[in-house]
Amino acid sequence: MKPNKLSIQAFGPFAGTESIDFSLLGSNPLFLINGPTGAGKTSILDAICFALYGQTTGNEREPAQMRCNYADAATLTEVVLDFDLGGNSYRIRRIPMQDRPKSRGEGITTQQPEAQLWLLDGSPEGRLMVAKSVSDATSEIRQLLGLDVEQFRQVMVLPQGKFRELLMADSREREKIFAQLFQTQIYKHIEDQLKLKASEIRRDVEEHQNKIKGILQIAEVNTEDQITEELESFKTELTYALKNKEQAQEQQTQASTNKEQATTLKGRFDNLAKKESELAEKSEYQPEINSKQNVLDKAIT
Repeated sequence: MKPNKLSIQAFGPFAGTESIDFSLLGSNPLFLINGPTGAGKTSILDAICFALYGQTTGNEREPAQMRCNYADAATLTEVVLDFDLGGNSYRIRRIPMQDRPKSRGEGITTQQPEAQLWLLDGSPEGRLMVAKSVSDATSEIRQLLGLDVEQFRQVMVLPQGKFRELLMADSREREKIFAQLFQTQIYKHIEDQLKLKASEIRRDVEEHQNKIKGILQIAEVNTEDQITEELESFKTELTYALKNKEQAQEQQTQASTNKEQATTLKGRFDNLAKKESELAEKSEYQPEINSKQNVLDKAIT
């Protein structure tokens, strides 16, 4: 955030209207606000902080107490700040709660606090972002700057005696301030994602280790090395068993072949026995056949 112009009216020690044109400093990053005690140096910082957040730098006085005691009763206390941020220009105007003469008739009335915020887009009046609401203006400023009033006091303003507060702030508060100042949310998001991934990996490892423990208990061993040793032992036994299996299969094949040959041979023997039985039956009729053959031979001759 770079201030361009500050207009102060009936604020702090300034009874009238005072303007500071910061643009006259050009591109100089450093400048000195100098003056005797009570000249209003801190009031300039108060005015900047009040314009943005509606509070002073030290939070020692209420905004309503910032009205100059020597200002004319008809002169409203107000602060107007023009500033650049992120390539855009803005103007904010704030009026604290104060007593003022009535517009009509005699007497005093209470002026309620109000705030206006414009985006200076090149048009004559600029684009009005907040018309009157103090809280809406403060909310818009917090969103634009990314800092609340306490962080702005510690990081951007640092009035007299306040620099020590930043140095003495605890690490968590400084981390919060610098995280918002340097927009480190993306790194925090990456850190959170890495932590989540590491947690998932750790959980998977634990589940895997528990499964291994269960397997070891079932196998009645204590370590994976013992399982490896038993597997090597089983490999030797398995090789021997496979060899015996092959031999048994060969013997079974030979036995099947012998059985088939025996079955074939038995069939041949059975057939031969049948033929012999048939031949024996036919031999019983041989004498009768011979007798008939003799009769036939005599009949022919």
